Amino acid sequence: MNMSHELDLIRLDLPATYKYLNVLAACIGSMLEQETERSDMDLLGYKLKLATHEVCTNIVEHAYAGIGGRIYIYLSLAKELGQFIVDLYDSGQSFSMQEIHQPNQDEIQTSGYGLFLIYQLMDEVDYDPQPGNNHWRLMKKL
Repeated sequence: MNMSHELDLIRLDLPATYKYLNVLAACIGSMLEQETERSDMDLLGYKLKLATHEVCTNIVEHAYAGIGGRIYIYLSLAKELGQFIVDLYDSGQSFSMQEIHQPNQDEIQTSGYGLFLIYQLMDEVDYDPQPGNNHWRLMKKL
């Protein structure tokens, strides 16, 4: 049985640079404005924007390592399912999650918190590294 759900979808094709992350944040904010039933919408928006910003920062810094590229982003608001999903694709270098270590909270570090933060902010995080087509999926319950 095929059940159709109302889905708001925005597709973005952004250069892999920091200066366009405000476009992504604006789109997330605009989509969440449609979801007015929650009293903590500002906090929800903050978490979604920060997590997607962290993924994009990792793509710029590590996947493309300063050589440039594109980030393809799909923002989906599935009201009936109560989910906001962010799919991000890049063609840069992939990595293995097993190589990433949890930050030591007892020691001061200047980096290494991005992935830890992403997992804390989202309800589900998936990373599928494929040659030439890495895929991140972030899901936040509404």
